[in-house]
Amino acid sequence: MFQKLVRAAGGSAGSHATAQRGRMLSVIADDVRIVGDIVTQGEIEVDGQVDGDITCATLVIGEGSRISGEVTADHVKVHGELTGKINAAVICIARSAKVMGDITHESLEIEAGAHVEGHCIRKAPGSAPVRREEEPVAVAVTA
Repeated sequence: MFQKLVRAAGGSAGSHATAQRGRMLSVIADDVRIVGDIVTQGEIEVDGQVDGDITCATLVIGEGSRISGEVTADHVKVHGELTGKINAAVICIARSAKVMGDITHESLEIEAGAHVEGHCIRKAPGSAPVRREEEPVAVAVTA
C-alpha cells in the first residue's frame, strides 16, 4: 500500500511513475464513456466504457468495464468485456472477462472461467503490433 518515492533527476516526487516505467498511466473511470479512438504511447486503465479503437503500450480493462472496438498494444490484461479484435504481444484474459473477437498474440493466457469467442492467431515472436500514429478525430465524454 505504501511505497517509497524516488525523485527523478530534475523531477518531483509526483513524476516517479514516469521515471519507473518511462510512460504515463491514463485512467478512464467507471463513470466515463468515451466515443472515439484513443491513441497513446503510454499505459491505459479502462474502468468505464469505450466505443472506439485503442492503441497504446499497455492496456488494463477493469472488471465491469466495456470496450467495443479494436485494441492494439504490447500488453493487454482483460478483466471486463471486450467486443472487437485484439492485437498484442502478451495477452492475459482473467476469469471475469468476456472477449468476443479475434485475438492475435505471441503469448496468450486464459484463466479458467473466462468467456472467449473468436479465433486465436499466434504471431511470430518479436513482431511488433501495428500502431496507428494518427490523432483521434473526435472524442465525446459523458458522465
